Amino acid sequence: MSTLPHMPFVSTEPRIPNARAFIRSLNILLKYARLYGLEHSRSSRQFDSAWVELQDAVEAAGQGGLLLGASGTQLLLDGVPLDSSPAERSFANLLTSSGVASIGFTSSVTQNEFLNLVRAFMEAGPNAGTLSERLEVHFGKKTPSGIRVNEIRFVAEDAGFSEARVAATLTAKTLGADADMIQEWFRTPEKMIQLIAAAEGAHSGGSGTQGTGVSGGSPYQRSYGSGGSSEAQLIPGSGTVAGLNEDMLAASALANAAIIPGAASAFSRLEEAELQSLLKLLVQFGEAQNTKNPQLDKNSLQQKLAGLPQNAQITLRQALAQVAAKSPSAKVDEAMLLRLAEDLAIKFALDRYQRGEVQVNAVRQMLDRMGSELNTLRKLLRSREDKMASAGLAVESHADVLDRQFWAAVPESGKKHVLMSAEAWCIPPRNVQQYVEELLGRGEANAAGDILLQYATCVRNKDSEARKKAAIGLGQLAELFSKAASQRLQDALVQIGQQMADEKDTELQTLLSAAFVRLSQESATRRYYRAMQQSLDSLADLEESRPSWVQSLRPRVGIDNRVPEFIEEALAAEQIPEGLVGVLMRVPQSSSEYLSVRLARSGRRTERESIVALAKAVGSPCVRHLKEILKNEVPAKAASVVGLLGRMDPLALEDMLPPRLRENVRSFHDAVVRQLSIAGAPERGKLLAESLELFDPMIIPLALDEIGMCGDTDTAPKLLRIAEGELLAQGSEYLRVKAIEALGRMRAPAAAAHLRRFVESRKTFGWAYPDEIRMAAAQALLKLDPEWMQSFLPNSGLDTKVIALAPLDPIPERDFVRHRRYRRVRLPRAVPATITSARGKFTSAISVLSLDGGLLSGDIQIPVGTEATLKIPAGLRSISMQAVVRFVRSQQAGFEMMGINLEDRAKLRRLLISLGGPEPPVRPTIIPRD
Repeated sequence: MSTLPHMPFVSTEPRIPNARAFIRSLNILLKYARLYGLEHSRSSRQFDSAWVELQDAVEAAGQGGLLLGASGTQLLLDGVPLDSSPAERSFANLLTSSGVASIGFTSSVTQNEFLNLVRAFMEAGPNAGTLSERLEVHFGKKTPSGIRVNEIRFVAEDAGFSEARVAATLTAKTLGADADMIQEWFRTPEKMIQLIAAAEGAHSGGSGTQGTGVSGGSPYQRSYGSGGSSEAQLIPGSGTVAGLNEDMLAASALANAAIIPGAASAFSRLEEAELQSLLKLLVQFGEAQNTKNPQLDKNSLQQKLAGLPQNAQITLRQALAQVAAKSPSAKVDEAMLLRLAEDLAIKFALDRYQRGEVQVNAVRQMLDRMGSELNTLRKLLRSREDKMASAGLAVESHADVLDRQFWAAVPESGKKHVLMSAEAWCIPPRNVQQYVEELLGRGEANAAGDILLQYATCVRNKDSEARKKAAIGLGQLAELFSKAASQRLQDALVQIGQQMADEKDTELQTLLSAAFVRLSQESATRRYYRAMQQSLDSLADLEESRPSWVQSLRPRVGIDNRVPEFIEEALAAEQIPEGLVGVLMRVPQSSSEYLSVRLARSGRRTERESIVALAKAVGSPCVRHLKEILKNEVPAKAASVVGLLGRMDPLALEDMLPPRLRENVRSFHDAVVRQLSIAGAPERGKLLAESLELFDPMIIPLALDEIGMCGDTDTAPKLLRIAEGELLAQGSEYLRVKAIEALGRMRAPAAAAHLRRFVESRKTFGWAYPDEIRMAAAQALLKLDPEWMQSFLPNSGLDTKVIALAPLDPIPERDFVRHRRYRRVRLPRAVPATITSARGKFTSAISVLSLDGGLLSGDIQIPVGTEATLKIPAGLRSISMQAVVRFVRSQQAGFEMMGINLEDRAKLRRLLISLGGPEPPVRPTIIPRD
């Protein structure tokens, strides 16, 4: 017997077919623009092509638009990861390192806006700014635009550094003549400390505790220590720190203000305005080092230091002392000044946060304000970063560095507190990921899951900015959800689904849908069926109010397309995975269709019963869809569900099948009989018997065989009428033979008397019935009344060798869906055969042959399902039969007999006896079927 070959499951086509093409074109366009410029003909052509593809993509995307995002080295299209090539990974790295989380394209995008986007990517140089700055110029929040740039950062970079630049310029003009000397003053932290001390001495007018006249009597000495018990003189211009050695500096760093009295308390009393002035001064230092101004003057710089508030001076000295303690030979260059300024900003923000003076979202705003003072220092270092970025290397922005440093300085209790609060959305996803991974590494999966779920609830925040940040972050944290706990993934989908139903903002709808798709795909990848159920439930709820949105979301979620994977894994498992049935119930169309196809491909009875059990677990949703297919679909698809529907609802099939059979499509009739045979429904015999008159005459022999194999004796009266020629009288006598064989297979006791008449009836010259009818009746009587048949056999005129080639009975203990109808004879030599069909005439050879089909050898160029006339040379006249090609594979093709006259069948039987005779029953061979 045989199984069907794989029938492909057709997946849903993507909703936005041009979106991926646009991403590829954009990558190529950016490359050409950097190499040749936008005016080059190659760049111009590529721009036109990318613009057309962008228009097609946003038009197909509908109201939500198109969202291109980046998560690490992965590009995301509406939350769906794209195939990762080196070019796409480089593009994702560029976006990530620039602090750009995603770029949204709406249907209102213009060609000029798209041109500005390309220009923002291709601009470079020390004065060009970061990518996020260049994008902000063209696509800032205050400018209505068809392109939206979404940034993920805790400290947003701000272009408003004009005040710092003006102050630096004034400083350079004031310092004047000693421009070269400024490099010497900035060489080490100790020199800076001397400069600060000198500035304080000048500011105090010589009121130090122990004055020492230096440089015209200006008192630059200051006492350090508790109660004057120890002193250290800072002598300007000497390059040394009198009384302050390396050990003391190291001690100051460890003790945090052991050298500078009152430093810790001064930092605690420091106001934001004071810190701003300190940061501005550090900016001026950095600018001064890069300014070759002949009017540089140390006194002017000291006046700037002296103008700092007292708490700011003490704070700066403490910071420099700590730097000197850690690296005494460190150079006070732009990089060190930037680190120093960032460290001061972080410590100030952390101090205010830990004392409860500001909330976490206020910390972000505070760092934003202080960040504007640091931009000038960042600018001084940016040329190196731009060179690295243009070479394709990922460069972390200084804003990201500041954010990461602040988060690292927050104690664990503070991290957990803010992540479990309603302000969790303020924390960038990378920081959330870092902390959650630490928890998972310690085995605290529940705590990690709680934090992720709290982050997900932020999509329900009343503030639109909070919802936006949370939606973007969830897409980046999707994989982490699956590692923490599947229940949290399910709960997160609940939150997003509820907000999707309520959200009015178009941009936020796009971001929410991207997060929803990403989490849904992660649940499918991890086989979290409960979470997948929730995803489908959320789509069902949303469909009531926004059907068009759901129509675009469903194929991106991709659960329908992965139903075959889920079913195959369930069939291979010992038991059905928990939650899978719920998923299949929510996608009845995909699940019922694939289960029907899979049933038709099954070759083992155990496999078939597993499929049926899974379908029955799905229940009424599956049955409803099977009925819809049988009632409304084209014959080929309608036939594919007959077998499974016969196992799940035979009464419904009994009512619905006859109208479709009356359409009189032979291929449909053939498929119905084969589907019922494979499915093995106990009621199939009754159903086939009641529908015999509706079948095509060439299909009736197959139906009669199946009625006999199912063993339903209730069908015996109708079979007897066919055997007697009362029913289907217009059919060939071959049908009478098939009906008699079916009566013998089912062991119908009431048929014995009728069959005896077929065997023993005579006429004037010879027997009353043809040899094939007598032979079929004799073989049936050997099963129904063996004693009578054995006694009559010597006088029957029947050859015992020919009688031995009898129809086979089903063998229940064998694990096969279809059992062999007749014994097959492997021929000792190939028998030539001629096949004639609508496609032409072919010559082949038969290597295996039986009373219902065989195996052709050679180069067979006949499609599966072809109906043909097969002729086998035998004496003066060939044996002719109608057959159908069931399968074709390398150098082989299987055919099944559909009709033959009784004379040719008798010749075929004798040919089989002469070529090898009947073989003993053997294990059935599984042959692929169409």
